[in-house]
Order: sequence, then structure tokens, then C-alpha cells
Amino acid sequence: MGLVLKLVANFTVPLCATVHLAGSTITIVSGAVMSAVGLLGSMLGFGETAVALMIALYMAQDSFGTACNITGDGAIAMFVDSSKESEQTTN
Repeated sequence: MGLVLKLVANFTVPLCATVHLAGSTITIVSGAVMSAVGLLGSMLGFGETAVALMIALYMAQDSFGTACNITGDGAIAMFVDSSKESEQTTN
């Protein structure tokens, strides 16, 4: 229980990584906050507090998203593995 066959892991991990690419767009957009800190203040008029809040939200979103992706990948791998086991027992 809790272990996944290497064959299943080799299938599900790349599949899930590919699925997560669409979600990475949010991180890229949020990462733009980090690269545009100077512009946010000088051209768009955001104060230091607003920029600090944007950076904090980016950091929270990024780590939470990564944790969700890893947990979901493991759950999908276990589901596929259990499906493979049940398929083998019925054949």
C-alpha cells in the first residue's frame, strides 16, 4: 500500500507534468511581478506596500500550487496503479 509500480510512475509523472504546463502560465504571469517591481512603482503608481503584497501573494500562490501539483500527481499515480492491479486480477 502506498507504493506505485515503476512502470506506472514512469507513465504518470511525465503525463502530469505536461498537464501542469497550462497551470504554469499563472506562475509566469505572477513571476512578471518580480521582474516588473520597478515599473509597478514608477509607472503604474503602486506604493511599496502594494508591491510587497503582490510579491507575498506570488510566493504563497507558487508554493501552494507546487504542493497541490505534487499531491495530485501522487494520487493520480496511485489511482492508475490500482486500476492496473484490478485489470490484472480480472484477466
